[in-house]
Amino acid sequence: MKKLMKHYDFTKMDHLPESDFNIQVGEKWANNELQKYTDNPKNLFFQNGLVIRATYENGIYESARINTRSKFFFQYGRVEIIAKVPSGKGTWPALWMMSEEQRYGHWPKSGEIDIMEHVGKEVDRVFLCLHTETYNHTNKEQYYFETVIPNATKEFHTYAIDWDEDSITYYIDGTEMIRYDKNDKEDQTHKGWPFDQSFFLIMNLAIGGKFGGPVDPTVFPQDFIIKDVKVYQ
Repeated sequence: MKKLMKHYDFTKMDHLPESDFNIQVGEKWANNELQKYTDNPKNLFFQNGLVIRATYENGIYESARINTRSKFFFQYGRVEIIAKVPSGKGTWPALWMMSEEQRYGHWPKSGEIDIMEHVGKEVDRVFLCLHTETYNHTNKEQYYFETVIPNATKEFHTYAIDWDEDSITYYIDGTEMIRYDKNDKEDQTHKGWPFDQSFFLIMNLAIGGKFGGPVDPTVFPQDFIIKDVKVYQ
């Protein structure tokens, strides 16, 4: 039986716990994304949950990205996140994890765990994927799964993973969606399965880019709302 290690009930907060979270600020992010990430209260605030708001003003897209790097990281366990994604064309919200130590090198060598990704150009379709040196979206073979969740943009859903030494299993609203097992792949080295190290959490709302696609500037502002995060070990 796993024990609750961390619980962030954002519906009861009015600021981010600085002991656990970083607010990332800057421009020129990866994947040809268009947004500038800010720590401006208009882009990151609390209103019955943590609201990451993407805006478009004076020809500039602004949004927010937070992580727990160097403050809270863990190896193995269960993560449950209650969230509602935006529907605007060009939005790209994500709940994901990256390696704390980057033991095997920079992306994708040390792995990436995407708890949930969504793009506004495909409303209600969510993506549950892993990225490794051998298996990632730039290669033919990858850890990839997508599914349609009715009303994903209108209702809150619980996105979860169970992560252990040999597998990562995804759940939505308590229903198992996909199980990735390192023993199912030919490459069982760290190149194929680098998930034997500590990872930290990331929550962000990107705009455009290679995956987000074309953007409709008339749909902004757009909100990505996270109500609750639980981590068990």
